[in-house]
Amino acid sequence: MPRPKEKPPCSVCAERGDGAHFGAEACRACAAFFRRSVALRKTYVCRTSKVCSISTGGRCMCRACRFEKCLSVGMQKTAVQRHRDMIGRRKEGLLNSAEFNHVQDIQIAGKDTNMPILNSFLDQYNKLEEKRHILHREQSCEFEKTYPKAICYKEANKINVKEIPWIIEVVVKTFPDFQTFESSQKKLLFGAFYLPFMLLETGYFATIKDRSDILYLPSGDYVDARHPETFYVDNDGKQEMSTEEAVRIFAPSFNIYRRNILDPMRDLRITNYEFLAMCCFCLWDHGLEGQTRECEIACDKIRKKVVDEISYYHKHIMRCLEPSSRLASLFVLLPALQRAVRRFQEDVEISNVFNAYSVDDEFYAIVNGRL
Repeated sequence: MPRPKEKPPCSVCAERGDGAHFGAEACRACAAFFRRSVALRKTYVCRTSKVCSISTGGRCMCRACRFEKCLSVGMQKTAVQRHRDMIGRRKEGLLNSAEFNHVQDIQIAGKDTNMPILNSFLDQYNKLEEKRHILHREQSCEFEKTYPKAICYKEANKINVKEIPWIIEVVVKTFPDFQTFESSQKKLLFGAFYLPFMLLETGYFATIKDRSDILYLPSGDYVDARHPETFYVDNDGKQEMSTEEAVRIFAPSFNIYRRNILDPMRDLRITNYEFLAMCCFCLWDHGLEGQTRECEIACDKIRKKVVDEISYYHKHIMRCLEPSSRLASLFVLLPALQRAVRRFQEDVEISNVFNAYSVDDEFYAIVNGRL
């Protein structure tokens, strides 16, 4: 009988690991410490110079440095379950992740000066999360507690359109050089970026939530891929095709998204820094139709910097045994992402041709890379 595969050691204290917890390999003690600290919103203060040793050798290790180490190895505050999941259980067992909550002041990697681009991106992304938590709510329920719910295509379209200026703001504030490009080049880059970003983020949410049978949206709501008829709803009776026909035509795409994005990212347990690095690779693309040589050179320069930063992260923060292999696994995801992007574009085009379950004109334009 083959011996069971030994679990990796705890990435926080190097003790015997208990598997992945909240986005990182951890022992039960460190997982429990992180869960309690986040759930109770604990604030710790280091009594020395924030360089305390975190190992099993010390029984009373510094809580501030231990919590900082939890964050630096990739533990996600958003993965701590404060309430029972309102959506339900998967057949394979209980959920171990939270309903969608928003990150506040994550200080992963201690703002390492070797990762200026990714740290800046993380700052802006966290601010985006806070904005989403407020602005995706309707005015009438601004002060009411809300829970994730399954939504239909009209609601998803509204969310996607509302997101566009917010993502532009993140890009501009993260990358000041973006504003120096000609208007045509800025439109070209962002037009080619938004849809890959949207799908990548869906995979990132699947990683945080540890489930890929539903597709989480930035609002915290979701598309129930298990029951696509709840998404293709025609309450007004104005669609050119029935819900059953729409499900037959479009629902197979959910499996494509799951196979190409959600499951691979979830299996790799993509961290926030890795997710943002992949976003950078998509934003600073080259070889686009209409892209100037000057723009291509600038994009290549930034991509190389991001490769250096994520390589540093893999080696010194995540402490991967094979950092080059980990980096390669991110690049392998990019062709799969493009397959999902093409499928999404095809579905949008089909819905537009048949005038059935079609998207907003603004979203249609950006899906096709036009601004």
